[in-house]
Amino acid sequence: MNGSSHFKGFKDDTWINGIGDLFCRKDGVRWGANLSIYPSKESGTDAISLSNAPILVRKNIINPTRDYYRKGFEKAFTIATTRDWQVDLLGNCPALERRLPKEARQFCFVFQLVDGIKIYLPQFELARALFFHNGYLARSSVIHDLLNNEFAVDYDQENGRAVINVLDTCNCPVELFNDYGHRRVLAWLLMDEDARRAYESIGNNQLNYGYDVGQYRRWAFRFDPPALKNAMLGVRGHFDAESRTLLVYEVTSLKNISTDLPEHIEFFSPKFFTQGNGQGQGSGSGAERPPGHDVDDASEASRENKPVMISGNMTEFEFDRAVQTSKISKKRKPTGRGHKDDDEPGEASSDVSTEEQGPNGDLPSAEWDKLNEQTDDAHLYLNKFDSYFKMLDLLEDKHGCKVVKYPLRKLPAIGKCKKHILETDGNSRCLSVAHVTAGTTGYYLLEVDTSDASKALSTKVILAKAIGGIEPHLFEIEKQLLKASLSWPKEHLDKLVGADNHSWVPHQQSKKAGSLTTEEIEKWANRIRMLTL
Repeated sequence: MNGSSHFKGFKDDTWINGIGDLFCRKDGVRWGANLSIYPSKESGTDAISLSNAPILVRKNIINPTRDYYRKGFEKAFTIATTRDWQVDLLGNCPALERRLPKEARQFCFVFQLVDGIKIYLPQFELARALFFHNGYLARSSVIHDLLNNEFAVDYDQENGRAVINVLDTCNCPVELFNDYGHRRVLAWLLMDEDARRAYESIGNNQLNYGYDVGQYRRWAFRFDPPALKNAMLGVRGHFDAESRTLLVYEVTSLKNISTDLPEHIEFFSPKFFTQGNGQGQGSGSGAERPPGHDVDDASEASRENKPVMISGNMTEFEFDRAVQTSKISKKRKPTGRGHKDDDEPGEASSDVSTEEQGPNGDLPSAEWDKLNEQTDDAHLYLNKFDSYFKMLDLLEDKHGCKVVKYPLRKLPAIGKCKKHILETDGNSRCLSVAHVTAGTTGYYLLEVDTSDASKALSTKVILAKAIGGIEPHLFEIEKQLLKASLSWPKEHLDKLVGADNHSWVPHQQSKKAGSLTTEEIEKWANRIRMLTL
């Protein structure tokens, strides 16, 4: 659980010992999950809304008052396929510590590893790790044929491009499309046949195997997993040495997930805004968020605010290859300096709802972000540095320098700062590092993608002998760069290499926005070479 999120109705330090059936009133639309917890809730049923499925992990703690060690036996392994997995009830698992009535009849996938260990993987936990990275995907999964009602895909197979149209009926929070990781997962669910079939099997199974009791519909969660050929799983759970059986509490990572997707996918909605270049950065990040949130999952969320993104321990997620995603809109939203967004309150409430936004909602909306998408995709952004790389080529070809280009680096996520993401398309902001030898002297050149800003950040030049190998220092430089709102951290670099051992070269001015002519690139290379003489 996220220690900064407090759930109303639950006591402090509540242990999740088991996850039981899902349920929904026959005259309602909101699904919940029965829980085996200790201690029990202050009042009402020991249950929680399905919107909070992203944080429903066995042996995790609701409302922790301190940092708890995450208990469990850890194991990493590769699976050939899920197609030969067996299905059994959790109550039959030899590694189950206690036979709790609420969870005993929940379904598990069962398979054996090459080292002889038998894995019992609860189906709900695999679905959580695969699909339930936010509340929207969790609560939408049980609704039959929902994806067809919220998205329409136009695929140009000949050119390897696709447009995913976000329909007016779509209830997915617009903010999720700002994150390239969430876009990539959503594209996978919508366009990869195996992934889509697996996600939609949740709603199909609910429709076919759920049953009505009194005023409620109940269902023991089950689904048909994607093949996951040669995928690598990291898990945490309870290992029974005598039976050599591992009961999985949590899937901590899923890597090398196969994809069948086009190279480039665009998401389109009239609700999206493309940031226009203004006079500097606006302040429109909204109200200052409190350090923690009180989550109420019994109330409808308001439509009056952008959802607050709340997170905790995340699931590491990695595809076998990267596809480029972007969002497009016919609208542009200008940015200015010092303008306050009148739609946002000056001081944000700590009370939030993780439920779907609705007309009767009176609590600020919140959305879970439990995705740690780590697919190696830096190569997708090489074109952002096209003019810069041409300038480096000129340093070699015309000025006799020796140039070594390092792999592109995606700037890290630091605290609440969002500068590591481009405002124009929501993709990663990258840093290029190059080592340039001019004569007998070496220099490091650092270049940042600021294609979404009105003014480019100057190229940083660092004397190589003053720093030695630069790689151990790059993360801290990136961190300080982001903290300084995309300005080179002069004070930090002064201490690191000395004030006289680093400088900068402004970008060459262009007659045409967004591109440089051959003549302009030559002038840029000349200025770099003059600095290194």
